[in-house]
Amino acid sequence: MDSDYGGFKTTKFDSVVNWSRKFSLFQYPFVTACCGMEYMAAACSHYDISRFGAEIPRFSPRQADVLWVVGTITHKMSPILKTIYDQMADP
Repeated sequence: MDSDYGGFKTTKFDSVVNWSRKFSLFQYPFVTACCGMEYMAAACSHYDISRFGAEIPRFSPRQADVLWVVGTITHKMSPILKTIYDQMADP
């Protein structure tokens, strides 16, 4: 934050957006088996994963910060998972 004017903070919009990105994780779940039920249970309101900043699952790996691999990965699925990983943005 740049300045303080009578209890109000002034800043640039980019600084606010970067601050919010720093403290939030956008997840991309790659669910392959029955473990998906446990993933859904962990993401629901009883455990409330959103309080850790990982609230909204993304439907595109390009928008995601975290790739959750939930379940068993077979040899047939490994090229698909590698393609999804390659589509994710670099940190």
